Amino acid sequence: MGLQEKQAGVPTLISSYLPRQTLLSSLDDSKVGVVIIDRRMRYKALNESVAEMHNMPIKAHLGRSFHQVLGSLAEKVVPLWETVFATGLPLTNLEVTGNLPKRLGVVRSVENIFPLMDGRGRVTHAGCFVIEISPPPMVSSPLASPTGKATSVTGDHPSSPNRRQRTLLSHREREVLRLLAEGKSSKEISPVLGISFRTVGTYRARLMLKLDANSVVDLVHYAIRNHIITI
Repeated sequence: MGLQEKQAGVPTLISSYLPRQTLLSSLDDSKVGVVIIDRRMRYKALNESVAEMHNMPIKAHLGRSFHQVLGSLAEKVVPLWETVFATGLPLTNLEVTGNLPKRLGVVRSVENIFPLMDGRGRVTHAGCFVIEISPPPMVSSPLASPTGKATSVTGDHPSSPNRRQRTLLSHREREVLRLLAEGKSSKEISPVLGISFRTVGTYRARLMLKLDANSVVDLVHYAIRNHIITI
């Protein structure tokens, strides 16, 4: 179904994009954010809550990519959405932390990404429920940025190495991380651990998010620093 704008120039909402999906349509005015994107990571529909989170009008999102709207935060979330498109399986209870171009400070949210299939069972779009959560209290510091604004010294900044050091991984996540760091592909890891290729992809996406990693190289560095592998 193609996008259609409502009368009087009101931008497309969830209800006009998926009118038969009553659950999603009812969330146009919800405090829970709802997003629908296509396989090219472009916004197709969203509700007002997401627009408020991004501090951008709904219409300014439509047709634009994650990178155009989310800035550097897109490097974290794109691999998660790609996993949903590739596996056809949802990813749930993902905590995403980072900075948005039109928001001050660190933004934290819990996201649940799910596939949307066409009549032939193909994943043509994906959706996400987003709930913004309050950031931890700021720790005062005598340091200030050149602009005079206080600099956060909490360990929850997405680029903080201390946060990565405190991250707790499950036994299976450590196994997947070790094999990835040893240079094995997802297809090679699948038979070693006795799990499906899709499940390996889900673990990989979770590791990227948990460790604020932008690439497998970042995962390798983490594995070395934390003695998961030795060189």
